[in-house]
Amino acid sequence: KTKTSCPWASTSPLSLQVLSPLLHFLHQRRGECHFQNGTQRVHYLYRFIWDRQEIVRFDSQVGKFEALTELGRPTAEKWNQDRDILQQKKAEVDAFCSHNHGITLPFARDRRVQPIVTIAPMDQPTTSHNILLICNVGRFYPPKIEIKWFKNGEEEEGSQVWNTNLIQNGDWTFQTEVMLETQPERGDVYTCQVDHASLKEPVTVQWEPQSDAARSKMWTGIVGFVLGLVFVAPGVFLCVKNKKGDDGATCLGPADPQLCCSEQHL
Repeated sequence: KTKTSCPWASTSPLSLQVLSPLLHFLHQRRGECHFQNGTQRVHYLYRFIWDRQEIVRFDSQVGKFEALTELGRPTAEKWNQDRDILQQKKAEVDAFCSHNHGITLPFARDRRVQPIVTIAPMDQPTTSHNILLICNVGRFYPPKIEIKWFKNGEEEEGSQVWNTNLIQNGDWTFQTEVMLETQPERGDVYTCQVDHASLKEPVTVQWEPQSDAARSKMWTGIVGFVLGLVFVAPGVFLCVKNKKGDDGATCLGPADPQLCCSEQHL
């Protein structure tokens, strides 16, 4: 596929004023290979697109160029009168389609990349108790994949489950997300199950709602760690500072800066 962007530099002032919204145009040439029954039947299309509209195409089943618009008619008639151009396009059924099919098919058919599965909870601002569980499935190939949500072993279906479209990463891998809107309770176990051709068996990732007690313990631990740093850091700082002036200093403790360091006499 090729794209060409060309300004109307040599246009007369009158026509330039008329074409001012189209100071640049888009020219594309696209080759397509359609296969049926493996490589037994190959349908080759070579399309010429002018500013988002197809104007001329070569169709291997027809054996010549076809004009799709009046703009493309003179071009199609001219190319159909050139035997070399016609022979070249007819030969591309094998030289382009069949040749590239033999190179890319084994890679595309046999390539397997296992998905990376993670779960991320997100609070719903519109409801007070509901949350959104997002099962992110990334970097997998081939694109066909099956993703299910389970709550306490029972599959979740219906309007509370929806998924995004497949996203191409540009490196022959894909990613997608499946979301579950739910109201979790203590003891619930949520499971995202992913089945893919790269896996011997479906992979599962679990998520459980955190209780108030667990959250309280977590914050208590964080606060205790921060307070410990606040009280310990000054004593350590003074000890290190004094030790730079006396290589024989030994740190006894941070409780009293005056007692932090004492001299050792040999």
